[in-house]
Amino acid sequence: MRIDCTQCEMYQSEHCEDCLVTAVLHPPAGPVEIDQDLDPPLRELAGAGLIPVLKFRPRSQSRDESDARGTGSAGPQNGWDRKAN
Repeated sequence: MRIDCTQCEMYQSEHCEDCLVTAVLHPPAGPVEIDQDLDPPLRELAGAGLIPVLKFRPRSQSRDESDARGTGSAGPQNGWDRKAN
């Protein structure tokens, strides 16, 4: 999985401060590659509350339009939410 923090909806928000990538890499200088073999152990650690969850959510291209209409959504939307496990 390739993660570019500058392309995340949460970038430089309060959610960014409590994201796995920011917590581990303080934030990274560029895009980060997370090997798929690490996905299950990272999910387990996040589910147990031992590490922050991955809050990466790609920016939508029409973000400004949806925000102007009030139809944008907030909060993380990924498979690493503690509540999902």
